[in-house]
Amino acid sequence: MKLATRSPSRRLTVATWWLAAAWTLASTADSFLLFVLLWIAEPQGWSGTETAVLVIAMRLPTLAGGILGGRAVDRFGPVRMMLLDGVTRTVLMGGLIIAGIGGTFDLRIVLALGAAAGTTAPLSYAAARTLVPRFAPPESLSKANALLSVGDQLPMLLGAILTGPALALLGTGPAFVLPLLMMLGVTALAIRLRNTPQYEQTPVSQGVRPLGKRRSTRVIGLIALSVAYYFTYGPYETVLPYYVREQLTSGLGGYTLLWALFGTAALLTLPAATVLSRHRPGLVNAAGAIVWGVVMLPLAFTDHLVVAAAGFAVAGAIWGPYSAVETTALHHWTDPADHGRIFGTQRALLALAAPLGAAVGAVAADHFPPGPILAASAIGCTLAGLGACAIPDLRRR
Repeated sequence: MKLATRSPSRRLTVATWWLAAAWTLASTADSFLLFVLLWIAEPQGWSGTETAVLVIAMRLPTLAGGILGGRAVDRFGPVRMMLLDGVTRTVLMGGLIIAGIGGTFDLRIVLALGAAAGTTAPLSYAAARTLVPRFAPPESLSKANALLSVGDQLPMLLGAILTGPALALLGTGPAFVLPLLMMLGVTALAIRLRNTPQYEQTPVSQGVRPLGKRRSTRVIGLIALSVAYYFTYGPYETVLPYYVREQLTSGLGGYTLLWALFGTAALLTLPAATVLSRHRPGLVNAAGAIVWGVVMLPLAFTDHLVVAAAGFAVAGAIWGPYSAVETTALHHWTDPADHGRIFGTQRALLALAAPLGAAVGAVAADHFPPGPILAASAIGCTLAGLGACAIPDLRRR
């Protein structure tokens, strides 16, 4: 590993920008895959239960991939693991293209390829989070994490925008050429980052003390809040197509509009993470979960697309800084030598929580209208935030 010289500059390094680009491409490929499969589920004749099985099959392997992959990042190096993810998912997207050329998918093939993609996806996440403090000066860590979080928010916008045109212009199978090209980009950027000089990481240089009981409680509490947040958000992914079609009486355009507004608003509020990270990150994110649920609850009772669009825009603005605030806190609260393990485990839990929530929503959609399901999800999110506020260590600076 080449070592870079510490600099007092708050400017982000070129390597940080390349890293953010790599993570954005990897995350967008994952989001696009899920958006397309969820939208075509009903036309393909898959029931709500089958859709739930698909979501779980795509995300359950992420649990093992995140936990084991995070440790592999610490042992073999983050760049190598990002390269492995890029190559593997490029091949898997090619398999989906071939499987869907006729316009109809065999669900078993989709399950197998989706599960394989879910196994390696956490590698890029853990690698990117581990590399941030190695490429960015300590003075600009929060700014670098905000930039990296573009890869958390932009994929939702791009996935929503690209899903309709890709399916309309390319067809069901060939549409997966887009995530294939994205993962090729990840591969190319990982190769570019291999010889990039890195800052040496030590607990002392990052101001990190060994995990005591209080610090350990903070880490567990912060990640637990995110798990609950993602789980209660999950039903919006699978129920939203039903909500748009049945309650809002709209089509793919309305579906695209809601996600596009959510993603755009989240991107616009990302810069706020730099300021929010300096205070009480646990309390900031807990309050965000509370307000998010309050904002989304009225949408369950409206049949107007304009009202729903406004709600999604506000919810996106609240969500925007969340991931960057959490990441910066975890960087400061944990030993750099354990970052791969910490972020790999975090990604595994989050990647499982949202699909489990989505699966619950898909099964519920077979028995209930979309409104009550979304209402229960919003209330659950607010309760999760209130629960996090009850943890004293998360309320401290």
